[in-house]
Amino acid sequence: MTKRGDRPYKRSWKNLLINKRYQLRFTLFMVGIAGLLMGGLGTWIKIVADETTRVSKTSERGKRCTKIPVIEAPYEELPPPTMKLPDNVPAPIDAGSAAGAPGPDRSRRPKIDVTLDAMELPKPILIVPPVPATFKDDVIEHWTCELKVASAIVRLDQGHLRILLVLVSSMLLLTVGLAVFGIKMTHKVAGPLFKVQLYLAKMKEGRLDKVYNLRKGDQLVEFYEHFKHAHAGIVTLEKSDIERLKTVIAAAEAAGAGEHASIAELRKLLARKEKSVE
Repeated sequence: MTKRGDRPYKRSWKNLLINKRYQLRFTLFMVGIAGLLMGGLGTWIKIVADETTRVSKTSERGKRCTKIPVIEAPYEELPPPTMKLPDNVPAPIDAGSAAGAPGPDRSRRPKIDVTLDAMELPKPILIVPPVPATFKDDVIEHWTCELKVASAIVRLDQGHLRILLVLVSSMLLLTVGLAVFGIKMTHKVAGPLFKVQLYLAKMKEGRLDKVYNLRKGDQLVEFYEHFKHAHAGIVTLEKSDIERLKTVIAAAEAAGAGEHASIAELRKLLARKEKSVE
């Protein structure tokens, strides 16, 4: 059977901050030091990651892919156009056969209208240059190489982003973890001190309550045990005084001096001491 003074107490999240000033100052100090160290380390990691990613991307972009063979565009070869004269145009006069004859009348020279309808345009001849035998393979190899380079650059960017996310997540987890650890650790120190403070306040009021054991994991165990033994010693003295007072009062009553003023004061003192060790 567990004794009343040995009953265990479970730790609760509601009373973790017993001494807020001490616990929060110590926790903030730990978090601040860790934040400075992690900030410096994180900045160095980010600089290295940025430089590595930049160099790797430059290296990928510098890869030479097979060029696609250049095929000249097809072109049209046109023969010279021919002109078709109208049927009603008179034949020209031969100057040799008309020697001695009066010169031709320039005002009566026939007029010829040159229009597109009067010209016969030849049909163009389409000339297509030959396609190399390895053209298909060269195209496939070129675009495969280009896609590999683009994919490698995307993977480098994703890797750089993952590094930053892991870095930020680690800093947040470390900060939260240190804060929780600092509060719990300081609670294990502040808890015993708080209990001793409560017991001392009760002793000042004349109450000698039962001193219970510390919770599992609390610090300052040796200090608390010394206080517990001192408290038990005071309780023993009080109980001894109670027995002596009872003996004196009983002897006074047997002698017929039970109504004396001093015996009345002893009864009050006895009642007060008995109440203090209840």
